[in-house]
Amino acid sequence: MAAFVDLEAIWGRERLPFRLRRAEVKRLRIVVDPDGHVSVTAPMHATDEAVVSRVSRRGDWIHRQQVRFAGWRPRTPVRQYLSGETHLFLGEQLRLQIEHGDAQEVSICRDRLVVTLGRSNARATARELVLAWYGAQAKSILRARWIGQRDLWQRHGVQASRVIVRSLRNRWGSMTPAGSLILNADLVRASPQLIDYVIAHEMAHLLHPHHGPEWQQLLRSVMPDWVARKRQLEQQLA
Repeated sequence: MAAFVDLEAIWGRERLPFRLRRAEVKRLRIVVDPDGHVSVTAPMHATDEAVVSRVSRRGDWIHRQQVRFAGWRPRTPVRQYLSGETHLFLGEQLRLQIEHGDAQEVSICRDRLVVTLGRSNARATARELVLAWYGAQAKSILRARWIGQRDLWQRHGVQASRVIVRSLRNRWGSMTPAGSLILNADLVRASPQLIDYVIAHEMAHLLHPHHGPEWQQLLRSVMPDWVARKRQLEQQLA
């Protein structure tokens, strides 16, 4: 059975991850699956660089296909911030519980995300409290996960100049040319090991600012199961 390789192309400012399989074919073939994943079959002699370049040139078509398929898939219902809803936190489903008390606060009690509204019973207040709580948790937890990997990457001779946690569209993280690690605040909904994958993914870019064999080899050396974690992240935060 032919081996698969996970690569990534760049289209504009967007990243296009895809799975490459080499086979005895004459022409490269790109397929966008209904779940949005991209599969590429290439001739045996095709280099990774040539395949990535071809996928980048087809970026507009790939994007249009993904948008078309996304319109067919069921979407997560818009959160109403009412008791009984489920909200992800560190990979766990928490059921929202709205209460009234003396002060406004958010806390976790076993499998419940408890929101105390104080004197207000406005729905907007519950939403604001939950979003503010998620934002505070993201800054603390994501930076702590990065600190957990800092010594490992220092042994490879690299160090992020700073960590920035903020809302991002269409990506989980990025590394600036100046070495600032930017993480999507929404990652706090994912399991810790999946957060670690995103951090490792971006830290590896300090040595290899691409997704070629050297980058993959480095990432595999520090996180052998990175491909599985990548898929789990896509499934968990779909």
